[in-house]
Amino acid sequence: MRPTAPQNNPMNVSATGGNGQNASATQAARYIPGLPYGEGQQMMDVQNSAPLAAAPGIESSGMATMAPGAAAAQPVIGLGERSRRPDEPVTAGAPFGPGPGTDALGPDRSERFNIQAIEDNRKLLQYLPSLEAMANQSSSSDTFRGFIQYLKSIA
Repeated sequence: MRPTAPQNNPMNVSATGGNGQNASATQAARYIPGLPYGEGQQMMDVQNSAPLAAAPGIESSGMATMAPGAAAAQPVIGLGERSRRPDEPVTAGAPFGPGPGTDALGPDRSERFNIQAIEDNRKLLQYLPSLEAMANQSSSSDTFRGFIQYLKSIA
């Protein structure tokens, strides 16, 4: 093959996981394992009946501008860059640490978080006797023992 010739891929296989050289091809249907009997074939039939458009390249996708809501107008900030909000702690919106808690996310999310936390704690506390027995074993870690102490404190 000449070095100046266009690349030839006789197997039509893309090295980046796409659909080969056919730029107009649609995304291939994917089999989902673990479905109940017959549903796997049904899912394949559904995918083939309405094929997805070919995925655009990363350059043309406009990922930073296609995000919904107010985040669409803000540029992506790299992990190594300085914060654009130096007065706001990174824990803002979290139920721990400095800054506003989950109430800053709005009443719906804050209330949903609290209800879920109460439900999770209630489920965990029913296993507390078994968990205490495991924590008392010589092979249990200090982290696990600390977690059991925390569970006892909220009981």
